[in-house]
Amino acid sequence: MSPSRIIQVSQFVRRRVQCKKNIFIFIFIFLTLHIFYFYFFSEPITISSSFYAPIEFASPPYYIAAFGLGVISILLGILGYFCTGVLYLACRKRRNDSRLIKTVEEGTRPEINISDVELFPRPIIVNHLKTIFQPAKDQSRYYTVCGGHGTGKTTLIRLASREVGRGVVYVDVPPFVNDFGEAFGEAINFAFEEDISFNNQLRRKLGSTDNNPKWVRALKAFQHAAKAYKVKYDRPMVIVYDNVSRLDPEVIRILQNSAKDNADSQTYIAVFVSSEGSVPKIMEKNSSYSRASNRPIEIGDLTKEESIEYLVDKRKIKEEAANSLYELVGGRIVDLKFVADDFLSGQAFKGIKQAILSITEKKLKSAQIYPKQKYHKVACQIINSLLTIKELEYRKYLQFFDNVEEADEVLEKNVFAYHPGKNVVTFQSQSVELYIRTEADDFGVKLIDLNSADEDNATTSNQMDTIIQEEYPPITEEPSHQHPSNLNSSREN
Repeated sequence: MSPSRIIQVSQFVRRRVQCKKNIFIFIFIFLTLHIFYFYFFSEPITISSSFYAPIEFASPPYYIAAFGLGVISILLGILGYFCTGVLYLACRKRRNDSRLIKTVEEGTRPEINISDVELFPRPIIVNHLKTIFQPAKDQSRYYTVCGGHGTGKTTLIRLASREVGRGVVYVDVPPFVNDFGEAFGEAINFAFEEDISFNNQLRRKLGSTDNNPKWVRALKAFQHAAKAYKVKYDRPMVIVYDNVSRLDPEVIRILQNSAKDNADSQTYIAVFVSSEGSVPKIMEKNSSYSRASNRPIEIGDLTKEESIEYLVDKRKIKEEAANSLYELVGGRIVDLKFVADDFLSGQAFKGIKQAILSITEKKLKSAQIYPKQKYHKVACQIINSLLTIKELEYRKYLQFFDNVEEADEVLEKNVFAYHPGKNVVTFQSQSVELYIRTEADDFGVKLIDLNSADEDNATTSNQMDTIIQEEYPPITEEPSHQHPSNLNSSREN
């Protein structure tokens, strides 16, 4: 069961217990008053004296006393129903506030769910992020961090925020956007019990609910805690929103506006982490982007040296094989992990290459740029440009489409990548370019300069196969290249 589901169940149980407790109090008061009546009024009361004759007080009619006591019981029961628990909730609110502020002060320190074997820390990037996560007391700008899918940005963000610790809150937007409020509240240890005044309790018990979504309530609670942190430590704290690409544009806009206002007041500094799709451009269009850092922080692929170091030192693959695997997929860490796993399991290089090409083909079809699909012709023009100049200015990229929406739709499919820092478009990964060069004829691309009229200079797919064979020599599957656990299965094959 997910943490958000556990919180929902616990809140439901608490409400049921509170309701049953109020009903019990009503019954207790009602029965107590009736016992009081029977004890004192069921028999006549006689006062004896040696000087006077006994005086007898007759009990009032039963139905009058029962009616009066019933009315009193109902009134007391209603009062108890609305008032019972307010003192308890007041104490609970104070405890929740204390827990919230303590969590914010100590930082959330997110877990890094990756083994040391696969973790590649990239200290230059981590140190830069740590500098951002420790703002000066007069810091008045928020930050945007972007990177392609599989570049390892989430791991690096988590690593940096965990190392800084104090004053850094990390909020990971869940895949289901409706759970964002619960995830936000869980990150800051917020129990959503902020309204405990009598009037609010009366409205809640009468069926009125808070119209604000939970993420708005969590944001307000966080702002309150951030102000307390600012007073105590004389510097703003930091909140990291990871995977903001999953949020609706309107939610992003509100978070941006809050980030801008609180950067102005130096209460807290927000860091928005997203992929290289349309979200950076959505944020740029908002007027509050004026308080964002001048240039987005882009986390890209590993360099060739870093990629070889990962494959050789971390995955224990020989350097010759590591070079061939790098030439196949480039420095995208998720792709390097994929080919390393396959290689260590004993698969031949040809099979690994074919698997990469198959995955890439699915991306092209998903983007509607495969032959006979909606954007194939325009994609061929973009591809020819990128094969020639490597980087295409975003304004020129837009000119290939009828409208911005279509251009952004293609960008979201992980075939091309938008780099907001340089405002250019490139291939999303080296494996995409490899597919285009390998399947040029079938895809409908001529491997020539877009402006060249000499088609004799085109490279055919047969020529490209020869080039690929020269660039990616067959890997000798020696036992020393493989993980020890896979040696037996390799020999059997």
